[in-house]
Amino acid sequence: MKVLVRSGISGLMAALLTSFLTVSVANAADDDAAKFKELERAMAASQEGPAPKKPRTRAIVFDNEPQSGPNAAESAKAVSSAPQDCTSVSPDAKMVAVDFAIQFNVASSTVSSASEPTLTQIAKILALSPDRCVLVEGHTDATGNADKNLTLSRDRASSVVNFIAERNGIDRKRLVPMGKGSSDPLKNLDPRDPKNRRVVFKVVTG
Repeated sequence: MKVLVRSGISGLMAALLTSFLTVSVANAADDDAAKFKELERAMAASQEGPAPKKPRTRAIVFDNEPQSGPNAAESAKAVSSAPQDCTSVSPDAKMVAVDFAIQFNVASSTVSSASEPTLTQIAKILALSPDRCVLVEGHTDATGNADKNLTLSRDRASSVVNFIAERNGIDRKRLVPMGKGSSDPLKNLDPRDPKNRRVVFKVVTG
């Protein structure tokens, strides 16, 4: 009798745990879907105000004659497609911030395989506006050494940028990795809460 009761309780606990995990995964998927939409809206928003500075280019003209023909067209194309200097974005620039709970290997800056599909989807959205600058911020909670957390957050932001650029063909010059450590916890949340571990994508819109 006792064996049957224990077996029944074990089965009930397993069923409840399975149900909880299923609901948690579904909620996380819904949350990511909403954030993907938010990021997509930010990328599609019209950009206002001055654009980030482009690097200066030096033109050399021989014999004071204007260039013509196919070489001139290629030259103009090269100048017009010069990458923006996203590192010069003003801190006062208008931005839209969207955060994602990107996972990394324990005590490492290596992106976990569980978060690779999320970053791949983010890269597809970033590709919608090839000229848009994006700041990529790494954040940690307040547990542990503050200096180490700052370094870890910077390394993780760089890993995210590298993943998006190298595996998905996004121009790395558009992405600016930044480490924030535990300096900017989520509102109304204990700074030590693990939910503060996140990566924030700040799309420059003006």
